[in-house]
Amino acid sequence: MRYTRLTPLLRKLALHAVPLLLVAHATVARAGDETGPPETETPEAGTPEPEAPAGAPKAKMPAERERPNDHYYPPPVDGPALRLPESPTRLYADVSYAKSDDLTALPFIAGRGHNFRLALGGAWRWNRRFVFDAQVPLNLTTLDVTEILNGLPPLAADAHQTKVSLGDIGGGAVWTERLTDGEGLIGGLGLRVRIPTHTTRFPFHLMNGGIAYFTIPYYFHLEPSLILGGAFNGGGDLGRFTWVLNQGVIVLAGPDGNFYDQHISVPTLYMWEAHYAICWAPWSFLGTSVEVATIVQLNHVPSTATTNLEKFNDVRAVWVAPALQFHVGDARIDVIARIGASRGQEFYGVLEYVGTHSVTVRVTLMFD
Repeated sequence: MRYTRLTPLLRKLALHAVPLLLVAHATVARAGDETGPPETETPEAGTPEPEAPAGAPKAKMPAERERPNDHYYPPPVDGPALRLPESPTRLYADVSYAKSDDLTALPFIAGRGHNFRLALGGAWRWNRRFVFDAQVPLNLTTLDVTEILNGLPPLAADAHQTKVSLGDIGGGAVWTERLTDGEGLIGGLGLRVRIPTHTTRFPFHLMNGGIAYFTIPYYFHLEPSLILGGAFNGGGDLGRFTWVLNQGVIVLAGPDGNFYDQHISVPTLYMWEAHYAICWAPWSFLGTSVEVATIVQLNHVPSTATTNLEKFNDVRAVWVAPALQFHVGDARIDVIARIGASRGQEFYGVLEYVGTHSVTVRVTLMFD
């Protein structure tokens, strides 16, 4: 990068040096005419070019503005998403693909599914300490169903279905404060909600001629969390380092529903979530990160007279998310892989509507 910028600079200096030498030569010749007859002299070889006075600023090509450290934190990915200690005002759009090979977390239905999602979102930073964010997703969901109503095979026309729907709208707020003089240690609180606005419905034709409409169970999410993190700039040799730690609670609450003549009792679930993430950006345009998340159920859900809810107990979910980030001007491009690392992630991924595994590509525009 340094040598690329110096090449145009040397070219400019060379172009300016030619007229300077010509002016100097004409001045010497005029002085010779005034003092005496001109003498034929051989010009000295290796005459140095004029130098700028000591302390004068050197000419520089326009340099790229140095990005602040909050541009380099690990990227949040739904499942639930990481809460950052500091963030610039930003707008983003992302496309993700998620899959789950086991839908047993859903009542009265079995099979597998996958989902394409387009999400539009953003965050507004106010007074450095506060960040408010929101996201609106759109889903294209496909189910391959093997059983309905706890044992009945679906009709061939219903076994494979794809539906477009609005996803759950989410929003939240983060308050943080720098605990040291710099950015090395930042702490605060976050609160996020997810409103069950999704409109996914799948019809199933029954043997008696009726139609049962299955709606994937929806939950109202409430997620308070503690946030720690920081950033270090090691300079050109080491690059930048950022780290984030989240500890919090997830409350999943939803109303009961019905699938044909079967009543669905939707239990309230309490989870403890933890996120551990670190990012290293060796160059200003490239960074790499990894995040590990764990979700552990806190409560026990008893079964009801009509619904066996034992599978909603003892949930232990783990996933890992390696990612790459690319910076171009004020834009950032993230490529994120989220990999389920436990049997419980298959179950929880269905409840969270994020699948067991996912791949996300996000384009973000930063505003400082």
